[in-house]
Amino acid sequence: MKDSPMTSSASEPFEAVAPYYDLLMEEIPYIWWWHYVETLLDHYERTAETVLDLCCGTGNLTELIALNGYKVMGVDRSAAMIAQARQKTLQHGSNIPYFVQDASELELPYTFDLVVSLFDSLNNITDPARFAECMRRVYRHLNPQGVFIFDLNTEYAFVQKLFNQSGKRRNLRYRWRSEYDRETRLCTVYMDFWVQEGDTERYFREIHTQRAYTEREVRTMMREAGFAEVEVLDAYTLHPPERRSDRVFYVGLK
Repeated sequence: MKDSPMTSSASEPFEAVAPYYDLLMEEIPYIWWWHYVETLLDHYERTAETVLDLCCGTGNLTELIALNGYKVMGVDRSAAMIAQARQKTLQHGSNIPYFVQDASELELPYTFDLVVSLFDSLNNITDPARFAECMRRVYRHLNPQGVFIFDLNTEYAFVQKLFNQSGKRRNLRYRWRSEYDRETRLCTVYMDFWVQEGDTERYFREIHTQRAYTEREVRTMMREAGFAEVEVLDAYTLHPPERRSDRVFYVGLK
């Protein structure tokens, strides 16, 4: 007879899920995302040798950036995710420096040609004041002619409940349910996980919250941070967003 399900809880988002994050993201075409970033660099006639992967998670994209010949560093607020990223450097011999820092408290003794923050990571900054501080911190970490590229989920994505999903990845089952508050523009995502460990199924839950930022808000924050030009694009295109765009990319030029 199987044992009763064991339960556990995570004190911080991405803490309990960190060992399974790569499993959840195994179908993400990282190379395709990075090619889009390089397309944007070409489009805006900018070049990069040094890159900061902000909110780098377990370092999958960071490793890819390094493999493409860039000098890259990674930053994430989750110590558990950074631990997974550092393990990859040992396995692959990539020697990528990683730092545990909040994006709105970014403070490194380095500057970069390019800062990227992908996979709607900055939606997780739910306080507009901290989001604005993140813009200022990134600007200070850019070299002259530097570029900041990031993407955000739109309010349309939250209203359409695009976070609601379920599935199975090997020994991991998951079910996510979201609730969006139009007044606060906060989307709360209840993430339930079941991990099969021999005859035992262990359950844990993480609760993540994202904020919907308007294009006007983000443009204003980036301009006030010092960016000379701010472009907003429908995801994976060179065209402006549409009313039903569920993801948009921002390009800040120093």
